[in-house]
Amino acid sequence: MAVPRAPWEGGFQEFHMLQDAMSEAHIVLHGPPDFPPDAEILGVCAVSTENADQNKYGWMVTDFLHWKMLFHGTWLSSLDISKFLADVDGVDMINDGTIDKVVGGHKKDIATLPRDNFGFATALLERLAVSARRAAAKKTALVVMIFAPITPEQDICVDLGEKRIFLTTERLRMTINTAVGDAQIPVILVTPSPFTGGWLCRPSFMSRPACPTNDKMMRIIAKSGGGSFADRFIRSFTERDTPMMTEAQRKKVQYNDPMPLRPTELQIDCLHRFQRQIHESLEHRLSVFARDHALILEPGASQDPSSFSDSWMEYGPRQGRPIGFWAKRWGPSRPNVNDTHRYEFLGEAFGGTRDSQLFHLKYLAAIELDTHPGDWGRQVGGTTRELLTGFAQRLMPSEDDAKRVFDTIEFRTSSMVLAQMVAKAFDLPLPDGAKCRYWHDKMEGVDDDYYKKLQWAFGEILGIFGQAAVLPSENRHEYKNVRFWRAARWLSAAIALRFEHGSRQDIENFVLKDVARLIAKIRDMQKTLLLEDQAVTRAGLNWIAALGLGGERRKLRGRLSRMSSWMPKPRRGRLRSVRERRP
Repeated sequence: MAVPRAPWEGGFQEFHMLQDAMSEAHIVLHGPPDFPPDAEILGVCAVSTENADQNKYGWMVTDFLHWKMLFHGTWLSSLDISKFLADVDGVDMINDGTIDKVVGGHKKDIATLPRDNFGFATALLERLAVSARRAAAKKTALVVMIFAPITPEQDICVDLGEKRIFLTTERLRMTINTAVGDAQIPVILVTPSPFTGGWLCRPSFMSRPACPTNDKMMRIIAKSGGGSFADRFIRSFTERDTPMMTEAQRKKVQYNDPMPLRPTELQIDCLHRFQRQIHESLEHRLSVFARDHALILEPGASQDPSSFSDSWMEYGPRQGRPIGFWAKRWGPSRPNVNDTHRYEFLGEAFGGTRDSQLFHLKYLAAIELDTHPGDWGRQVGGTTRELLTGFAQRLMPSEDDAKRVFDTIEFRTSSMVLAQMVAKAFDLPLPDGAKCRYWHDKMEGVDDDYYKKLQWAFGEILGIFGQAAVLPSENRHEYKNVRFWRAARWLSAAIALRFEHGSRQDIENFVLKDVARLIAKIRDMQKTLLLEDQAVTRAGLNWIAALGLGGERRKLRGRLSRMSSWMPKPRRGRLRSVRERRP
């Protein structure tokens, strides 16, 4: 059902709302962000000695060293980098000068911070304050580059031995604000990307975005929403009213489900590929380089030169050095990461080997189980806990096992990011001063009036959020599925705080007229982005052609043979689509 237009749409109010939401939005980069030549740069490596192995998070250390070679700035590390490099086979074996190039002739270009969690976090925040003051004094931008385990929302996991602690993005903002006082400086945050190759960048971490239009900001916000509505799009794109069909093709379809009663193996395969492509494109934030992990600064560095683009341009034109400057400085070489023993749906991301990718997925699963206070004891997540703990205990999970865990964590994360962007847009207070991941959703000791308001909001909001999508070959089990209500609960708590003296009608009107409308606009933009995505449209046309509806002249089997092999082989027997047939 369409949500009516809200009073704030189309004017300065909406523009400022989107600007505020952009502080939680991000873009996937495969090159440097844009910043002034005199920008203050702070680069940080926070990988423990134990996790610096090539089959764990060694790729983060490599990224840190690569970016350090590109930029002048302040560089900090939990590792003694000169000693670390000396222990790597083949480095400086004949005194080739590699170590001196990285750490400087006096070994002082990279400062080593304390190797305990508290000491490292304290020293990092102190250095962050110093860099912020320098940027303010020069009236320039501060670029913070973190190469460390992170939560999917870009909070730093300081995990150097004892129980990990989290330096949240809020804590970083507070440190910078305290350091610069009334001065306003642009701040850009760059971290590893938790769900793709490349790096995750918040271009508007602490400043008004440079995006000149609502449309440009909404595109970034919609991409940041990831797979939060993947299940809805998988259904709507494979029904009779799919936007992939022409009216002439649609007239040939009798039922809501276009699949025949006894579909061929080819038809099933095409449907499943299409469904999975919709899901993965959203999870990948519509990045064409999601399976690549490298600095891709020119067409020759891309595995498909025709797909090359500078993803920073999604945000705005480069005002500092052009991408060609960085390409020339970096050189044309691109590492060939093509380990045959890897998870194909991840490509060369997260180290490019099955061991390093499995370590990353298990680390993300551990973060999920270590956060979300109040959820796990009440078992409100359906089978989520069993899924994550079971995965952590397996030595060799299958491709489908890895996909289920990846999809679950990504869906939970995207839902939380969506809730936080909505809260920023409407300037809602933080429940208990905590972001969604760390908020304790408790019922004991809560004021009755506040909890009643929370429930009023939650009753309307829950249906606005999506549910986790299942793999194409699987059916959703009503009682054994992955549930995630936290994002809707947290946003409801924020609304209850806003309407401390409001009535039930006030709360429900706000949810149904304002929150629902903003989320609908984000979802509509995701639909537009999917229709622009070449991989999605190609998979959709293949499916329509397999149904015999026309519109595709090239031989289907020939095209399928050139497609990626990330889809499992269809199961034999009576196979149906993921939904029931409806007239």
